[in-house]
Parts: sequence; structure tokens; C-alpha cells
Amino acid sequence: MDCVCSYSKISLPQFRQFSSFNLRNLESNTLFKSKKKKNSLSIVASCCSDNNNNNNGDENRMFNGLTAPLVPTTEAGRLLSGYMQNEKELFYEFVEKELEKLEYMRKEALLRCVFSVDTDEVILHRRICEMKKVECQKVVEDVMYMFIVYKFSEIGVHMVPKLSNCMYNGRLEISPCKNWELESIHSVEVLEMVKEIGWEDKWNVKDNWGLTQVKKDYIRYVYGSSMLYGYFFKSASLRYHLEKSFDSNLSFSSSCHLKQKSVPTVSGNKYDNFRSYVANFDNEIMKMCRKPKFNVTVSLMEKHCSALFGDENQHEEVSTSFASLKRFVLEAVAFGSFLWDAEYHFRKFYRLEEYRSHFY
Repeated sequence: MDCVCSYSKISLPQFRQFSSFNLRNLESNTLFKSKKKKNSLSIVASCCSDNNNNNNGDENRMFNGLTAPLVPTTEAGRLLSGYMQNEKELFYEFVEKELEKLEYMRKEALLRCVFSVDTDEVILHRRICEMKKVECQKVVEDVMYMFIVYKFSEIGVHMVPKLSNCMYNGRLEISPCKNWELESIHSVEVLEMVKEIGWEDKWNVKDNWGLTQVKKDYIRYVYGSSMLYGYFFKSASLRYHLEKSFDSNLSFSSSCHLKQKSVPTVSGNKYDNFRSYVANFDNEIMKMCRKPKFNVTVSLMEKHCSALFGDENQHEEVSTSFASLKRFVLEAVAFGSFLWDAEYHFRKFYRLEEYRSHFY
């Protein structure tokens, strides 16, 4: 999982390069590369195609038409996919109850392990504790992924399915694009920076539906980068607004204490806009915002990319359009933003295991 961080190791001078997807700097990354080479993969002209007569199509239908590429493997995940169709109003309630149940299981197993230290059963309870930890991790991953899929459904977006289900005669086309819906989740200042991503120049795309040849591993790299891009900017933008609010409150409070003229204040207008705020991050704050915080976060990014792109013949070139490439980027940015939301919500009910990397 350490390979995730090679996408997020961005110094301030490299920030513009990150937003322009300098693909040459991504060649050494392993998170979003294929792990093995097989025969060529044929790709489908619509992400909502009804021509899937194979098992992958059957698996996608488990998501009730939401087409997410990663299929839940636990009972909790499958139940949540049902709630999305039949009882949406109970979705968040079920998520919270499931997380509370998992936290109880985790604590109970840990306590049994602690209290058995001086007994003959210490090895047994230690093993049980390890098994419960693995079990809880699988369920949390499924629940978090379904949480993200549900967030997409709330804005009326079907996620791009497996690329093996999205190709027709060597042409990759994703429709409908849903650009407005995917852009609607961002604040104005974040959206301005997202729109500056310069990958259309890299691939020499002239218009929305003009075709260009792109290697599948390039699309994979860009998708992976964009997930971290969305995660980073969700974290940074919330920090920005929190500091602005704090600065304003501090200035107001200080102005009320007329006798304490020596009290220092911080101007709420210290930064003209979000762009200048991010540009002035020191290394510590940059690291805090860009780093995936929990193991489940890193694992989900890896598994989602693997399910979406597969591991077959990633160097194959496909014919696609600017509109489809933009759809990939906007979905990935949204995925990263929703992933941050999921982390924040889950921490209220379950103790997530922190992600530790030698990069930090």
C-alpha cells in the first residue's frame, strides 16, 4: 500500500505539475499499473450498456443498476446494495449500526486477548483477535465502498463499470458524461482548480468527440492521480474555510476587548483566495492534507482501480474522446472527495486503523 504515496508526494514547486498530470513522473508508480499481462482486452461504448451477457454483467446488477466495478464480498455490503434500491432513507442508519456492531466486536476480541495474557488460552485469543480484525477490515471496506457508491447515486451518477464491459470495436466511450452532476459537488474555488487540469493537451484532443489514441495505463495513471487530487482538495478546502471562520471570529473577539490592545489578531483576508492559500502550504500542512489517513482508504483506492481497469495488457492503445477522458477525471476527483467524506463519517462510529508509510 506504500505505492499510493508516490502520487501524493508533492512538494509546493511540483504542485502545478500535479494538476497537469505530468505522466512521465508517474512511470515508477505501481499502485495503478497492471500486475500481470494477458491477452488483449476489448473495451464498450456506454457505461450503461445492456449488452453484458457475462458474469461481470450479473455482478454489476447486484448494485441495482449503479454499475460500480467493485462487487461487495460481505453480507453487510450486499445488504447495503439492497438498501440503495429499496429503502434509501434507511441507508445511513444501517451504515451506522453496522459500524457500531463492528466496533463492539473489535473491542470484545481485544479485551479477551488482554485478559487472557496470563492464561493457557492467550495464543488462542490472540489468534481470534487477529481473525476478527481481518473480518472487520473486510466489512468496513465493503461498507465504505457502498457509502461512496451511494454518494454517487445521490447526485444521479452511475459509476463507470469495468472497462472490459465498456468497449466496442476498440473504441472507449463513456456516456452520458454527467459533467454537471460531477462538478456540482465541489465548491467554486475547488472547481476552478479542477478545470485547470491540462491532460487534454497531453493527449492532443481537439474537441469533445474528436478521437485520440491513448494507452490504457495512461488513463489508469490519470484516474489514480485524480482520486488523490480530489482527496487532497476536499481536505485543503475544509481547512481553508475553517481557518477563515476562525480568523474572523478571533478578529471580532479581539475588537470587543478594547482594553487589551496588545492582543494579536489574524486577518481573515490573509489569503486572497483558495489558490493562494494552497500555494502557501508549508511541507507539514501539505503532507497532512495529501496523505491518505487510514489503511481502508488506501486499500479501497487500490481495489477500485484494479476492478475498474483490470490487470490485462495495460499498454494497449484505445481510441477515445475528450468527453470520455474528462468523465474519467471528474469521476475520480469525486471519488477522492467522497472517500474523505466516508473517513470523516466512519470515524464517529468505528476506530479506523491509521495508515503508516515510510514516505512520511
